Amino acid sequence: MTELAQRLAERTLELVDIPSESLHEEAVRTRLLSLVPNAFEAEYAAEDAFVFARPRRAGVPLVLLVGLYDTVPAQDNVPGRIADGAVHGCGATDMKGGVAVALEIVRDLALADPGPIDVALLLFGKEELPAQYSPLPHLFEHSRVVSEADLAILLEPTNLTLQAGCLGNMNARITFSGVSGHSARPWTAENAIEKAVAGLAPIAALERREATVGGLPFYEVASITQIEGGIASNVIPDSAVATLNFRYAPDRTPESAAEYVRSLTPDGAELEITSDSPPATVVTDTPLVRALRDAGDLTFEPKQAWTNVADFTTRGIDAINFGPGATRYAHRRDELVEIDALVATYETLARFLAG
Repeated sequence: MTELAQRLAERTLELVDIPSESLHEEAVRTRLLSLVPNAFEAEYAAEDAFVFARPRRAGVPLVLLVGLYDTVPAQDNVPGRIADGAVHGCGATDMKGGVAVALEIVRDLALADPGPIDVALLLFGKEELPAQYSPLPHLFEHSRVVSEADLAILLEPTNLTLQAGCLGNMNARITFSGVSGHSARPWTAENAIEKAVAGLAPIAALERREATVGGLPFYEVASITQIEGGIASNVIPDSAVATLNFRYAPDRTPESAAEYVRSLTPDGAELEITSDSPPATVVTDTPLVRALRDAGDLTFEPKQAWTNVADFTTRGIDAINFGPGATRYAHRRDELVEIDALVATYETLARFLAG
C-alpha cells in the first residue's frame, strides 16, 4: 500500500470509528474541526455547518469541496476495519471516505503555494434527516464564500463517475374516507382500506418515465411507500392513509410535479403534499466541469436520487456529484469504500485543482 493509500484509508477508518448518527454528531464534528489546517480560516461557523477558506484572490475561480459527516444508524458496523483492499464500516462510502479525501486535499494544499484555483471546504451535518433539519439554508444566506463559488463538488459516492443533476423528491399523503361499522355486517359500512386498494392500484401499475436532460437519462418513478388503516380486527375502518413518494426528473418544475401528483389522486380521496425537494440543474458543459472530467478521464451519469447538489443549483451555483465509493454500498450493514477509489478520487481532484 502506498503512503497516500495508507493515509486515506487510516483517515477514513478514524472517521468511521467515531459514531455520528444524525443528531449525535458532536464527537465527529469536533475531530474534523481540529484537523482543518490553520491556513484555511473559518469563514462561516454554525452548530452544524462550517466553511473554511484561504483569502480570496480576484479573478481566480473558486471550487468548493463539500462533505457531510452524519450517518444513518449503525448496524453493528462500528467500529470499522481495513480488510480486502477496503475500509469497512458505517458511513465508509456515504460519505466519510469522501470527507477524508476532501480533508487530506485541504491539508496538503495548506502546505503549498496557492494554485490556479481557490479552494474552500464545506462540512455539514444533519443530512440524513428530513429537509427541515438542514443547516444549509442559513448557510446560503450568510456565507459569502459559498455564494462566490464557481463550482461545488459534493463528494457523494458515485462509482468514480461524474453524476450530474439529481431527481426531485416529493412526498404526499392520500387519505381515503369511509364509514366505520361492525365487521360482521360490513354492508352497513364503507371500508376505507378497500377504497385505498382500488384507488392505489393504478398508481402501483405505473411504469417509470425516462426523461433525457442534458444528454443524460433520468428515470421518474412514483411509489407507494407506506399505508396505514384500521383500529381493530372486528371494525370496518373509516380511514386509510397512503404515502406516495414521487422522484421526478429535472425536466419538471416543482409546480408541474405537484400537478402530476394531483392528477394521480383517486376521486374522493384527499391529497396533502407534505414535502418537496426540487431537482438539480444538470451541469455538464462548463469549463470547470469539463476540466474535472478530463483530470480523471471520467464519464457522466445521471444522479438517480436526490442529493444536495440541488441546494446549490437552485441558488444559481453550479454543482456536481463526484466521490469515492459505490452507491450500492450506501446505508448497508456491509458498507465499505475501496481504498483504490479513495486514491483515484484524491488524485483526480489534485490534478484538477492544480490546473
